[in-house]
Amino acid sequence: MLRWLVRIAVVAGAVIGLTVYAGDLAGAVATRLLRDAGFPEAKVIVTDIGLNASQATVRLDKAGAVGGTVALDHPWPDLLESRIARVVVSGARVRLDVAKNGRVRLAGQALGGGEGGSGAELPVDELRVEDGAVTLVTPNGTATAAIRLSMARQGPDYQGQATVTAPAKGLPALAVWAGAAITEAAGKLSLKTQFRWGGEGLTSQGELLLSEVAGRFGPVAVGGVNGVIKLSSLYPPVVPKGQTLAVKLLDVGLPLTEGTIRFGLSRGGRLDVDRAEWNWAGGLVRAEPFGIMPDRPKGTIDLKAEGIHLGPLLALAAVKGLDATGTVSGHLPVRIADGEVHLDGGVLEADGPGTLRYDPDDPPGFLQGPEGSPTDLLMRALTDFRYDSLRATIDGQAGGDLGVGIAIRGANPAFYDGYPVALNLKVSGALDRILRQSLEAYRIPDAVRDRMTEFERKTP
Repeated sequence: MLRWLVRIAVVAGAVIGLTVYAGDLAGAVATRLLRDAGFPEAKVIVTDIGLNASQATVRLDKAGAVGGTVALDHPWPDLLESRIARVVVSGARVRLDVAKNGRVRLAGQALGGGEGGSGAELPVDELRVEDGAVTLVTPNGTATAAIRLSMARQGPDYQGQATVTAPAKGLPALAVWAGAAITEAAGKLSLKTQFRWGGEGLTSQGELLLSEVAGRFGPVAVGGVNGVIKLSSLYPPVVPKGQTLAVKLLDVGLPLTEGTIRFGLSRGGRLDVDRAEWNWAGGLVRAEPFGIMPDRPKGTIDLKAEGIHLGPLLALAAVKGLDATGTVSGHLPVRIADGEVHLDGGVLEADGPGTLRYDPDDPPGFLQGPEGSPTDLLMRALTDFRYDSLRATIDGQAGGDLGVGIAIRGANPAFYDGYPVALNLKVSGALDRILRQSLEAYRIPDAVRDRMTEFERKTP
């Protein structure tokens, strides 16, 4: 009996030793394959090994910023050809380093083909990442994202698809490709992409969902951006013309609300807007088609205002006793230069006759005066003023006060028997507050909302 126990122990020890040796050998072979594929600091440690399947921990860099736990399918015929049939990665960590010129490196291996590198040739036929975390490090900052990915060998290259979800606060880091300075970013981004990776580098396309995205692009601020846009290329980013987003706020010196914008982004980084319009106080403000370079914005955007209702507009000011009827239209030239935004020579004129009434129970001190004084006469004329013409001029700089000059011609039937009166008023600083208060009633257009719902349902 003792002799049989000794034999069993010897055989068991040999099996254990062979298994440990096989695991070490497999780890060494896999490590060599990854290093030959372009990752000189790669390391594979096999934790479980079988004839056709194994598990291991893998890192592609010394610090462990790129790696995870992997399950490998490796039938012997594939191993004999120095290939692994399938790799499934869980708990993946991926760090991508981006240079000032936009070139991407993964654990020291350049991606992007042509200008960015030749593309690594992995000894794997199929790769899946089930719950990855990506960190993008650029000269502009750091962005993080969750990722799901699958790719398979198609001839000499790999084809795959991925879903990436990230907080929009990482937009400043992504701006290394757009060439623009982005600050104060907020909201959520979700990307579904298809890609090819191989000897000609990395090519990709996809769709990007934006949910309540906000930020400041140099002197221009945006808020409440929602929608889905197509990208014909992710690297460099290219957006075909005709993509539509809902924009809750666009502040170009004059804060515009409840809008939609249709645009494209060229491979050279030029933003081309062929339609942009916003609902404002019962009317419409639209921009003439324009193009601009986000990294060096310069030029004039001509905004056309149509049928702006004075009543709803003045009601937003919450000035007690102030009321008006009628509509105004005109143009508002917005000039962008030297990192600043100016509203130069904006003009709004009444579309026809209307009324302007200001009759508060307790007028502010600067409008109170003895009977017969200029302020007394002004208050009496404004209690029921019927204007025949109204013209407002608007000038100012984004971030500062806007100056508004108002010239009104008309009469009050109860003031000096309706004698014609010309009123000229100057106000400043209030318009910004008035417009921003309208954001509370904002609603995403149905067409944009439908595209967002469709995005959530689709696979990459």
